[in-house]
Parts: sequence; C-alpha cells; structure tokens
Amino acid sequence: MNSAQLRDALVTRLQSLPRRARMARGHRVRVEEGELLSDAGTPTAWRLHLPQCAGPLPAVLLCPGTNDGMDTFQGWRQPLNASEVTGMGFAVATFDPAGRGASWGEEDYGGPEHQDQVQRVLEALATHPQVDATRVLVVSISLGLSMAAGALIDPPVSVRALIDWEGPSDREIITAGGTRMAPALGHKLDDEAYWRPREGVRALDRLRCGYWRLQAERDHAQPGELRHAERMIQAAEASSTLRWFRLNGHEPGELPERPQWGASGRSAANKALLRAIKQAAGVA
Repeated sequence: MNSAQLRDALVTRLQSLPRRARMARGHRVRVEEGELLSDAGTPTAWRLHLPQCAGPLPAVLLCPGTNDGMDTFQGWRQPLNASEVTGMGFAVATFDPAGRGASWGEEDYGGPEHQDQVQRVLEALATHPQVDATRVLVVSISLGLSMAAGALIDPPVSVRALIDWEGPSDREIITAGGTRMAPALGHKLDDEAYWRPREGVRALDRLRCGYWRLQAERDHAQPGELRHAERMIQAAEASSTLRWFRLNGHEPGELPERPQWGASGRSAANKALLRAIKQAAGVA
C-alpha cells in the first residue's frame, strides 16, 4: 500500500467512526445469502440483511455503481453501508450484477441484463414474509441509476420511490462527452440500441413511483458537472406518471430556479441518503 492509499484508508476509517457508532446503537443484523435466476437463466448472487426486530419491515434494494458488486456495501467507502441501514429497522437487499462478484454472465453496465436482475431481487425482497410490501424503496448509487430506472419501468412489484444519488442521466454524462467508457466499450454515442436502455432520464416518464434526486454541488465522479441532476429533475417535472419528485431538501414537486445543492463528501452524502430513506419510507 503506497502513501496515497494509506492516507485514503485512514481518512475513510476516521470518517466512518460516527457511522459505526450509530450502527452499534441500532438493531442487531443477520444476513441471508442465496441465488436467484435471471430471465436468461444465469444465477444472481444476493444478500438479505434483516434486523432482529419485529416486522413487517420497510425495505431497501441497493443498486451499485460502475464495476461494483454487493461487497461494496459491506465497507465504508460508499455513502451507504447495508448494515447501517438495516440497523435503522430496514430489510436491505444487495446483489452482484452480471459480470461482477459471484454472479454469472457478462458485464452489462446497467443494461437489460442488469435491469432484469434488479427485478428478480426486488421481487424476492418485496415478497419476503418479514417485509412490508407497501414500503419498498430502490436506492441507486452513481451509474446504478441505469439498472434501477430501467428495472422500474415495468417492475414485478410496487415500489414506493427511487432514490437516485448522483446518477449520470444519459450517454453524454455517462461517457463525459465520449471520453469515458464509450471508447473502451466500443459503442459510439449514436448507437441507440446500446445507450437508450441505459439512460435513466428516459425512464422518468414511465415510472409510477416517487423519485428523489440527491446531488452535491461537487459531483463525486465528475466535479463541476451538474447538468445530469438538472436533466433528471426537469424530466421528472415533465413526467405524467411519477407519483412525486424531489431534489435534495427542496419541497416535493418544486423545480427550483436556483437549486440548493448538497454538501460534498461521503459523510454529507451518508446523512442525506439516510434522511431520504427514512422520509420516503414513512419512518419517523
């Protein structure tokens, strides 16, 4: 481990101390692991985190960002840890998208295969005997928006809300104008068949749940980029199917001329996400 990695590890540990302390005061957590079959017949590895408290429980499905699997929600580098959400009294599902971790298949970068996996895990979560099927949320981290939004166009179960943390809205933002991902993937920006299913902004006029965008003034992946948040909230305002939409701490349904962007950093993102999860699920 070089000096930069050591410094980052130390910062991560120090920043995680309040979260660890809060988790220690919460409910004890037990974890179930298993496999689900996608429509393509390939196994999807998933985990269900359950608090040791009486149900029925509100529930959250966490969708990871680029290249990440469910183990990313076991540590403290992400703005959410599965066990800290479970400690608040939620059932929490995580999974390995195809091409990552223990799941079979090829990497799909939020495309139809990953969207199908989200639906299979969502169905298993919502139908679990300890889960309150009327209080199920989906939370997407960064590019996890592509798989989450696509899956919720025609979900197998009802979802109360999609909480989107700094997800890239479309092919332009995903690839930073064609300079990221697109060259490596071999898909030009005019490849409609590839990019269209992966553009979260296109899904908002077909979702029948709530939508909450969380965005810091300094984006975690592309500092200085805020157009993706603006495009998502404008599309949400134009949607005739969404139950409600919200940007950060603005009032539901408000399309602000001057958005109040969130504070930057993992700690601020963690607080914003936990607050949104509790409010969207109707938990005091």
